[in-house]
Amino acid sequence: ITESQHYKSLTTVDVFEQVVEEICRFSDSVEPYMQNSSTLPSALFCCLYRLLTMGMTIRQLKILIDSNVSPFVRCVGFLFVRFGLDPSQLWTWLGEYVLDDEEFRPTKDNEWVTTVGEYVESLLSQDRYYTIIFPRVPMSTKRQLEAKLAQVAQYRKRTQANCQLLDVYRQRDVRIEACPDDSDWVAGWVIQVDDSVTTRLKVRLRLQGGGEAVVHIGKVILSDERFAASNGYNRATPSNHRARSRSRSPQVDWARSKGKTQAELIEEQRHRDRDRAVCSSGKEYARKPVGFKVACALPREMGAASHRLMEDETFVPTRRGDRRRSPSPPREDARKVQHSAEHQAQMQQLFEKYGMPKGIEAASSTQNLLVDGEGPEMPNALRSRR
Repeated sequence: ITESQHYKSLTTVDVFEQVVEEICRFSDSVEPYMQNSSTLPSALFCCLYRLLTMGMTIRQLKILIDSNVSPFVRCVGFLFVRFGLDPSQLWTWLGEYVLDDEEFRPTKDNEWVTTVGEYVESLLSQDRYYTIIFPRVPMSTKRQLEAKLAQVAQYRKRTQANCQLLDVYRQRDVRIEACPDDSDWVAGWVIQVDDSVTTRLKVRLRLQGGGEAVVHIGKVILSDERFAASNGYNRATPSNHRARSRSRSPQVDWARSKGKTQAELIEEQRHRDRDRAVCSSGKEYARKPVGFKVACALPREMGAASHRLMEDETFVPTRRGDRRRSPSPPREDARKVQHSAEHQAQMQQLFEKYGMPKGIEAASSTQNLLVDGEGPEMPNALRSRR
């Protein structure tokens, strides 16, 4: 990050509001790297790192998390908490936002849409953020987070059901039951609906044991007999009717049902984790870590512009159709080679000395002597016979 041009331009920015403006202008993804790159940091992470080096006050961090300008500004605030604060403070800062219904698109060129609540839940439950690793959370804190997150799925379903009954909750003295501490259900009565933040609807309650509490609408169920489902207060959407007709499992009235207990949900979650760890298949098993030299030799993801630049610098196109054989140098004809007279004389002497066989030389010398009348004398008998 410190070597990127974007971050170098941010080093001259020392005002919190200017960094927020930079996030609004250039952030279009929550990914840590730019698209098609594994080395170039994204604009959102450059701004996040700048805020980490600057430091923020509690008021400024609250401004980021509750911003209504851009969801990416809120994501920077959530990541600041996950990377920069102590693990014991994670639920204090982020626990309220796991039920936030604001929708946004995490990546620029992807049609997938998620909610802020699902995004925050992934920050609290997972150890990795895309290809980078989060700071380690102690096991005791991790167990506490698992217990808090176990009921989030039920809370979301109950929120959708209760949003169909907002006209009931806007009436005073409607009898309800609430779960303020995520463990025990307490009876009470509705005072008013707090819709100051439309993505996180809350209900102000008067508890049976005394005192008041403000609870998310997903943690409240109707217990007033005047608004029972049998009296016509079943506000299921048409899509839910179609899902009910296709499903054979019993349907749960989340506006009036407490669902499973926290202990049951925690046990189910741990059972799924054990099955996932033992019954893995394919590429889900642990891989052997590669060494430093091997990692340096692995291919890196690069953008299209970088590939094109490399091709322009190093790639040499070949055309097989026009390929011709280069002309060979002219060969000298041996018959045209003219040797000097001295060289020819030396070759003649070598041939006469070593080239003639001894048997042929002796026969020729004997024949010459007989012709000249010289040689050894022959016996008379042999001469008469001749």
